[in-house]
Amino acid sequence: MWRLLRVLTAVVLLGPAVGLGLPWGVTVAEAAVTDRIAAVVDNDVITLSEIYELGGDYIEQAAATAGITPEQRRELELEVLDTLILRRLVSQEMVRLGMDVSEEELDASVADIASRNGMETGTLRREVEAQGMTWDGYRQEIRENLRQSKFNSYVIQPRITVNEDELSDAYRRMFASRNQPRVVDLGAIFFRVPAGADEPAVAAVMAKAEAARDRVRAGTEFSVVAAAQDEGGFGSNGGRMGTYEEGQLQAEMGSVAFALGVGEVSDPVLTPRGVFVFTAFDTRRKEPPPMDSVRDQLLDQVYSGRIEEETDQWYRQARRRSAVEIKLEIPGA
Repeated sequence: MWRLLRVLTAVVLLGPAVGLGLPWGVTVAEAAVTDRIAAVVDNDVITLSEIYELGGDYIEQAAATAGITPEQRRELELEVLDTLILRRLVSQEMVRLGMDVSEEELDASVADIASRNGMETGTLRREVEAQGMTWDGYRQEIRENLRQSKFNSYVIQPRITVNEDELSDAYRRMFASRNQPRVVDLGAIFFRVPAGADEPAVAAVMAKAEAARDRVRAGTEFSVVAAAQDEGGFGSNGGRMGTYEEGQLQAEMGSVAFALGVGEVSDPVLTPRGVFVFTAFDTRRKEPPPMDSVRDQLLDQVYSGRIEEETDQWYRQARRRSAVEIKLEIPGA
């Protein structure tokens, strides 16, 4: 259920095809649905048409992709129904707590969506309706998302405690699961190529660069050669160009720089700026940031994983406390 809930409640503000994306799953598949009661939650009726209003696309896409039996269709309907039951129980809880979404909060959120899409609310409404959804239906989906967010903040998050061991584990996982970018302390000797230089002129500059390379390879300190021959301002700094991560240098320079071992000297590299001879003073992997600098990110990661667990537990408890009657039967069961 939770995978489906995350998909159905994700409000996408900008869609790639038409400029405005609607909450996923709320465009009703235009299949004929014979309405009936699907479930009753504390005297609150959920109908089959509501299942298709929320998850019609989800069900019909599954049917179109693989073809499904009536039994499999009913399983999908029940999956969407489970989400609707959760929504009803969450709504009842927020009303009970006096924290449900107000009309003012809903209006402000809709106005914010319109603003972030660069339009007035009236234009947003026309865009929504042009995509085949009612304005009331769109606002209801926004309300559901706001309600779920408030529910998480006021009901679920207070149930979650996070200790330092959990944060440390999350920190290790965060940086063990990805390769930190390589870093090179790069040295350079630069030779200018005159504007509009012809091939012989470029060749002459390349020859100067090759001579500098050969001096270093023969044993002269890179800094000494750079101080004597560099034309780019690196010589006065011992030939040091700077420290770079992968992706920060132009492609023709980066491919050479990050192929060097410590102390190696490159062949001359012709670029639009001129000719470079590179060396690597040091190469290493970038150190991960201090844990305290990513603490908020770690907390979000831990909370997001625990919210699903705690919501599932809350849902099971709420269902046991409530009168929930499922009216849809599996065909043939």
